[in-house]
Amino acid sequence: MRRIKKFVIATAALFTSLAIVSPAVVHADAPVDGAGSTWSQIAVDQWRADVARQGLVINFQGVGSTAGRASYYQSQVDFAVSEIPFQAALIDRNGDVAADETASAAGRPYAYLPIVAGGTAFMYNLKASGQKITDLQLSPTTLGKIFSGQVVMWNDAAIVADNPQRVMPATRIKPVIRSDGSGTSAQFTAFLENQASASWNYLCQQANLGSGCAPTSLYPDFPNSGFAAQQYSDGVANYVAAPYNEGAITYVEYGYAKERGFPVASVKNASGAYTQPVAINVTVALLGARINSDGTQVLNGVYTNRDARAYPVSSYSYMIVPTSEASPFSADKGATLSDFIFYFLCAGQQKAEQLGYAPLPKNLVEYGFSAAAKIPGANAAPAIKSCANPTITGDFLVTKTAPTIPGATTVPGTPTVPGATTVPGTDTGTDTGTDTGTEIDTGTGTDTGTGTGTNTGTGADTGTGTDASGIPTPGVAVATSVVIEESDSGTSAFVYLLIMAAILAIVLLPPIVAARLRPSVKI
Repeated sequence: MRRIKKFVIATAALFTSLAIVSPAVVHADAPVDGAGSTWSQIAVDQWRADVARQGLVINFQGVGSTAGRASYYQSQVDFAVSEIPFQAALIDRNGDVAADETASAAGRPYAYLPIVAGGTAFMYNLKASGQKITDLQLSPTTLGKIFSGQVVMWNDAAIVADNPQRVMPATRIKPVIRSDGSGTSAQFTAFLENQASASWNYLCQQANLGSGCAPTSLYPDFPNSGFAAQQYSDGVANYVAAPYNEGAITYVEYGYAKERGFPVASVKNASGAYTQPVAINVTVALLGARINSDGTQVLNGVYTNRDARAYPVSSYSYMIVPTSEASPFSADKGATLSDFIFYFLCAGQQKAEQLGYAPLPKNLVEYGFSAAAKIPGANAAPAIKSCANPTITGDFLVTKTAPTIPGATTVPGTPTVPGATTVPGTDTGTDTGTDTGTEIDTGTGTDTGTGTGTNTGTGADTGTGTDASGIPTPGVAVATSVVIEESDSGTSAFVYLLIMAAILAIVLLPPIVAARLRPSVKI
């Protein structure tokens, strides 16, 4: 009888393990294709390489945000990545409307999904007396003058005033701009319009766009501007890094300067402090962002964030994901894409800081889960407590004050913004309180509260056949203890055989049914 018991227990344990693993094996993973932002590409490429080890194939072309958005609404890719949403009036360098992206995208339903935060940095190549300058400081006003062609020498009085700690060299400035449609350009020109309006208006007039032109993905240029125009983030970064381009400066995501070992300017924030675009400063700055109900961002509060740590040119990028099976998308692709999303929102964010970005806070992760649920064929999101994002596990505590976003899954302990209304609309209220959390724009009202909640939960891998990020891990079973009590009076072998038969039925029937229902499944 003891031998029978041992046999039954061993068999049950074996088949329980197989049952736990089988869902990851049964599912067919279809490759997905994406295109867009080079601002985000360092992170996206790292994450693609990470999930490739799990058998997920994610193809991505860094062609710039504008081209990526066009590829999406033209149904050339499964997803796009961009720093800005679809534009109702995409303006070209002549000031004409080149496209109505919003109307074009209406034929292919979509959702915005945040992927990573970061700082648009000002990478430069400058020496004084043969020594590389690594402590350059620039105010928004001075940046505006440099990138509008009003300041042309590194020893200009405006730059000297920002850098009392050193003697500036008499070297000509070479501003390097993007030649292609770029989310980085859109974010930087929005910053200039808000924080260096005089220089922005001057640039608009010089480029024959009229005074007060709108922020644009195509950086304005004009004859004899002295600008060097290069394609993509790699292009501008490589131009600045070239040894023969001393005096060059460009705007690019911080990771590109970090990869090349080049310094970036410290930018003056609203408190008067000069800060670097490192992860903690980006995250603190973004606590001043206003998040719309569709997940898009309004950054005015970031530019004016008075926390001494805040890096003022901070933002995050979006993935544009399909919410219908319109060609070329399918439910099988949806399963692959959702697994990729769960990885980069969770464990993938652990690599954000070392890559030159900042991890997304919990509220944006939850919004990402909600957006992913709209994707046809999407798998279920992992429990938020098992998400290995450092802002959730406690390794990056500053973002615990971020409030929830309308439409996101609410988790107990996540703070909200006092005084926010639930009526969709435009925020026309007046800030009369102290903002310590990310403001959620859900209507019209006055923000008088302070968001300060604290999350004390710690993630753990409790999923079935998945790692902490929610990515299926074939061949790995979750150990579960099963206790079978002995009876002094003995137990019939027949009972144990019935138990074993039941286990076999539970294990074997689901894969058979799944195989019949999904003939294209790869085993």
